[in-house]
Amino acid sequence: MSTVTTAWTLYDVEDYLVALTESAETVTPEQESEFLEDLKAALTSAAEKRDRVAHHLAHLEEQQAFAAKEILRLQKFKKEREAAQARLEGYVSYCIESQGKDRAGKYKKLEGNTTVMFLRACPASVEVTDIDSVPLDYQTATVTMPASLLNDVLHALDEDFREKVLGEIRSTLSADKRAIKAAIEAGIEIPGAELVTGKTTLARK
Repeated sequence: MSTVTTAWTLYDVEDYLVALTESAETVTPEQESEFLEDLKAALTSAAEKRDRVAHHLAHLEEQQAFAAKEILRLQKFKKEREAAQARLEGYVSYCIESQGKDRAGKYKKLEGNTTVMFLRACPASVEVTDIDSVPLDYQTATVTMPASLLNDVLHALDEDFREKVLGEIRSTLSADKRAIKAAIEAGIEIPGAELVTGKTTLARK
C-alpha cells in the first residue's frame, strides 16, 4: 500500500474501503494498519472524502437491511415449499395406502416411466404424551442464569443457597428421546412416553 497524499481521489478511498469490507480475507494485519493510517490522513484532508466514507457506511447499512429482508423472505418461501411438499407427499401416500398391500404385506409402488414412488418404513420414534410424567433421568434441562451466580454455585452449594439458585433459574424441560427409546426397547416402561412404530415416509428413485 502506498502512503496517502493530498493527490488521492475519492475513488482511492473507496477502493481501500471495498478491500477491507468485501475482501477482508486478502488484507494482512500489516496492510490493515497502514490502511488505517492512510484513511486517517484522507479523512482529515477534505470534507468530500469524509462524505464519501459516510455514504459508504450508509450503503453498508442499507445492504444489511436488504439482506435481513431477503433472509426473512427466503425463510418464508422455504417454509411454504416445505409445507407444499409435505401436503403433496401426504396425498401420494394416501393413494399408495388406498391400493392396499401385496401378498408380502408391503404397500404397492407407483411406477412411472422414469421414477418410482413407494412407502418406506420409518424407524421407531418416541412420542412424548406427558412431559411431566417422564422420569427426570429421561429429561434434559436447558438452564440460564447470571454467570456470577453460576460461579458461586460451582464453589459453594448449601441448602439455603440452593433456594436462591432455584429462584434465579429459568429452565425449559425436554425429553431425552434417545434415552427413552433405548429404555423402551430394553423392556423398560417410561411413564409419559411411548414408542411409535408403523410410520412411513414417501421415497423416490
